[in-house]
Amino acid sequence: MRLIQAGSALRLRAGLRPRRVVLTDAHGELPARELQDIATLLRGRGDRAPRLTDLPADAPLRQVLATALASDGALDLRSSGSTGDPHLQHRGPLTPAQLRTLLDLARRIGLRPGVRIASAAPGVHGHGLLVALGALALGAPLVDLTHLRPAARVRLLRDTAPRILTGVPVHLADVLTADQARCEGRPLRIARVVSGSDVLAPDLRADLARHFRARVHDVYGTTETGSLTVDGRPLRGVRIREQHGLLHVRSPFTGGRELVTDRGSVDARGRVVVTGRADGAVSSGGMLHHPKAVARLLAGHPGVAGVRLRLVDDQRYGTRTVAEVTVADTVDDSGTPGVEELRALVRDRLGAAAVPREVVLVSGPAPGDPDLSSPDGSPAPR
Repeated sequence: MRLIQAGSALRLRAGLRPRRVVLTDAHGELPARELQDIATLLRGRGDRAPRLTDLPADAPLRQVLATALASDGALDLRSSGSTGDPHLQHRGPLTPAQLRTLLDLARRIGLRPGVRIASAAPGVHGHGLLVALGALALGAPLVDLTHLRPAARVRLLRDTAPRILTGVPVHLADVLTADQARCEGRPLRIARVVSGSDVLAPDLRADLARHFRARVHDVYGTTETGSLTVDGRPLRGVRIREQHGLLHVRSPFTGGRELVTDRGSVDARGRVVVTGRADGAVSSGGMLHHPKAVARLLAGHPGVAGVRLRLVDDQRYGTRTVAEVTVADTVDDSGTPGVEELRALVRDRLGAAAVPREVVLVSGPAPGDPDLSSPDGSPAPR
């Protein structure tokens, strides 16, 4: 999440091997020198350095990398919300302890210089950003699958033959299904598959291992704490204990504090098992947000009379949010907000992960308070 030294690492590598390919995507290969030039151009625009929080949720990794490098060693990220309401976090250069934790993560998943890694995780969020900057700093060629449809992802995987594939479980399932449909008896061979940002179901883990003949890793962590475990085993410098069914975490990224992350347990051998979220956040395809915070924000818009947020079962994402917004009566249409305006409001204040997958404008009596209902229509537990 915070391999901020990637900038100096790239400058060194670009100076020594400026033609070295650091990334391959649907647009072709991106050499180190070209990425460095893009970052320089971004740095020279205006008075304020570009921020990752300015990028859309589907920004390609070359844009994410250039923006991160243009920030001159400091990144502004929105927290995942795992340890409280989402908020802006300012991160500077890594400490030695943080670097040791991340190097242990890279070792356990097999990421090292020269090893090609394909990422399907959005680069503006912790998982995808960690992969992109980590690969850049280590000199591991990166393959960007984030902005492609499943069939196109499989084609790029076949063209580049990466050793590691990483993504949120829903993305990994998409790649698996697409390759099963098109492999004609010759499935992709991927040495390691790394899942993160959401629960990896045992059946999916087994299918990924069998189809790709891969070693499958499940990485657990949060934006606030950094990566914590690989396959249940804590990383170097991470301390996790269980109390009353909650996981209490202290890591090099928590500034000496102990934070409560999720529900779970720690067995006698120190293996961590996560059983559920402890904070009311909702995961939709690995993207976390707080529905109550979204409802409160929308309800505060002057053109909104009321908000009802529903959690709807979704076959692909597990859960998706639908915001039913009752518009306020106005003399003319100037005060009536549009769908895109409301989506932009949530994205700007709470981050791209919090934007409801569907916003519906309705008329009629406004509810008394912002409402949140579960997939079956009943009030969600508070």
